[in-house]
Amino acid sequence: MSAPNRQPGWDKRAINQIASVFYGGLGPMFEAHGWATEGRVISQIAPTKVVQTYGSVEAFERAHADGVDHNPMLNPMTAIEGDPPEVWLISLYGFTTESWGLLGFTDVRMRTAFLNKSKYGALVVVYAAGRASTDLRGKVLGVQQVSHRTGTKWDFLAPERVDGERADPDRAAKWLHALKLMRGWRVAPECRPSIEDFAPETYNAKNARAIGSMCLRLTPSEARRVLDLNLVEIPVYGGAPVEPQLPGPAMQVLLPSRPGPVSQSGYMVREAEGPNHLYILRLHGDADKFLGYEASGHSIIKVGFSVSPQTRCDAHNGALPACAFEWKIEKSTYAEQRSPFPSSRHALAGEGEMKKLLANEGKSLGGEFFLADTKLVDRAWKAAIVAAENWKS
Repeated sequence: MSAPNRQPGWDKRAINQIASVFYGGLGPMFEAHGWATEGRVISQIAPTKVVQTYGSVEAFERAHADGVDHNPMLNPMTAIEGDPPEVWLISLYGFTTESWGLLGFTDVRMRTAFLNKSKYGALVVVYAAGRASTDLRGKVLGVQQVSHRTGTKWDFLAPERVDGERADPDRAAKWLHALKLMRGWRVAPECRPSIEDFAPETYNAKNARAIGSMCLRLTPSEARRVLDLNLVEIPVYGGAPVEPQLPGPAMQVLLPSRPGPVSQSGYMVREAEGPNHLYILRLHGDADKFLGYEASGHSIIKVGFSVSPQTRCDAHNGALPACAFEWKIEKSTYAEQRSPFPSSRHALAGEGEMKKLLANEGKSLGGEFFLADTKLVDRAWKAAIVAAENWKS
């Protein structure tokens, strides 16, 4: 594209030109980004939507310098495949994009440096450090996509976290200089690699402070390790809603599900082929009230297999309204520190054995749901392990 004319109205002209050249008009451009007009004239609201997503019209222009297919906002895979890759590393205390919708810097100069070096839509890999719980520390927790929209921590922090953040003397003055997150993907809890294995070239004791304060770019080989992660997309505070999903290989999860952007709602990843864990969930709460009839002391359970039983449990809880009921993992091969079964067919054999026994000696509630007592659940679990271990093609 030609150098922009910075006369009054240049921003609208630049947006209209990109919309025409790359999308065929403002309407298709809005559709590709998932933007709503909110009852306003599309040409009038377009600059607002562009700035909200890209941070500035200039960043919007740069994002389209190589065309739509290479715009990481619309296809995160391009960030991994870029030369150099737009994949960075940072250490945080946790990974809670649902309420923490920002990439924060304590020193504004660090934010400026990141803006100058990175591209809009860059991916930032997060590993746990500092005050993270001991079971998470040193583990890769997730990946977040960052815009160039600047603000303060308080602009992109969920209201329910503000009071606690201000009251914590170790946190109140940190990460004040923020960039808005666009999307987030959590690594399945059962599949979190250590940071030493994930980024052996970038991560070391010498770089730890720089990683935590300003982010460091990953090498091309490290960036491609993102594709080895099992990810599940989760909501970002202030972003588009995301329906409960199953974890899947990053190669699948990060690809656009339709022309243009990756769908940000309603996109369900089926259980991935490959290693899987068996699990049993139990519904905690008054079973009599839930069923509408007496359960006779039996439990409502759900059986299945997944690369991440915890993510499946979270998804089922996400489908419940706020209430007195909650799904919890009763049993899982991961919790028992067993290796995952080598294929979904092995796991399917174990699931099938559980279903058969529970249906014959308990009560089927439809699909993978049953009513059973504790002894029957234990027997079904043992039978499932044997069936999965002995399955042969």
